Amino acid sequence: MPYRGLFTKHVSIWAEVVTASRLPVAMAPLAFLFYGRGTDAGYSGGAAMAAAYAIAEAIGAPLLSMRLRTRPYRREITAGLGLSAVAFALLAFLPTPDAALAVILAALAGAAAAAAPGALRTMAEDLAPQKHLHAALSLESTLNMAAWAASPALVSVLALQSAPQTPFLLAAIATLAATAGLWLLPDKTGATDEGQRAPLKQALTAWPVYLTSIAAMYLLAGIELTLPALLQHRELPVTYSGPILTGFTLASILGGLVYGARIWPGSVERQSTLLLGIMIAGVAATAFASTWTVIAALLALTGLLQAAVLITRNLTLREQLPADLHPVGYSVLYAGSGIGYGLSAAATGLLLTVTTPDTVVLIATGTTFLLTAATCLRRRPPRDKQRSADIQRQDAPLLEEG
Repeated sequence: MPYRGLFTKHVSIWAEVVTASRLPVAMAPLAFLFYGRGTDAGYSGGAAMAAAYAIAEAIGAPLLSMRLRTRPYRREITAGLGLSAVAFALLAFLPTPDAALAVILAALAGAAAAAAPGALRTMAEDLAPQKHLHAALSLESTLNMAAWAASPALVSVLALQSAPQTPFLLAAIATLAATAGLWLLPDKTGATDEGQRAPLKQALTAWPVYLTSIAAMYLLAGIELTLPALLQHRELPVTYSGPILTGFTLASILGGLVYGARIWPGSVERQSTLLLGIMIAGVAATAFASTWTVIAALLALTGLLQAAVLITRNLTLREQLPADLHPVGYSVLYAGSGIGYGLSAAATGLLLTVTTPDTVVLIATGTTFLLTAATCLRRRPPRDKQRSADIQRQDAPLLEEG
């Protein structure tokens, strides 16, 4: 079983660093809203902070990750996480920062640590045995989902039972814990030369993978944000939306573990497309479901497949980019997820004001299907196969001459 041989000392520390660094990211959106609710900033101020955090994170991820191509990972990541921890700590301890300062601190917290997810994913390639890499990426996906599953309860309890600023204190502590854990791992250094002259442009050649990321998160946000309205439209208890989404998250965690437990047939690129297609069908079927049990079952199936889609997407990107561009590619992928969720949230909010929830679900699944279909317009062979083909083409004239 792949997991049995995965947990070396360094992989275990790496898993702890991944969990500690992802928890603040998962806590941030709700923490900003509770902060606004409990201070003079109000809900609008909290929403502005959440938006600043997300936008800064999406911009900072690819830009900062390019520094990792020629610099030590540990130094760069710890500097970013340290700045993020300082920003969270200031939000926790400053009595009542004005709105502009609060938004600036939120943006700093998001941008400074934005390269960490891609860098940690790249470090797994060296820490885990090659034959267990898919299990390591499955573990990373599972830890990420567990952080997102736990964060709402953590934020709610801390903000309501203690103070609106308390979640930021936990975020700062978790970020510092991740920073400390990094120094227990072997360092990784990017290429010694400049390599690609336009790394971001080169990384964008894997655009079908990024589009898959956008599509998956567009679908996820569409059903998450529409579910309460859909239940009400079907005259079902709206309070069931919480347990249904919890079931979705737990199914995602299980799906990640199951996918990493073995090697599956077919290329990871085709697996990703096929699984996303089944997810689209499952979410579309919720628009026609008349009972909450059917909706819950369909979303549990969708959650079970979601983790595998995310993992196969990461593995596909690894195949299509050279090693020195992996942190850049992973960071663009990370930014794409945020873009997909944000676009879907904006579209869903607008559509719910003009049409019925079941129609909104069908529009979301239709949009996701079109995005997924676009990824099939260009299929790139893995780098090793492409290199072999290039060598064969170069050798062909020599063989003819011989």
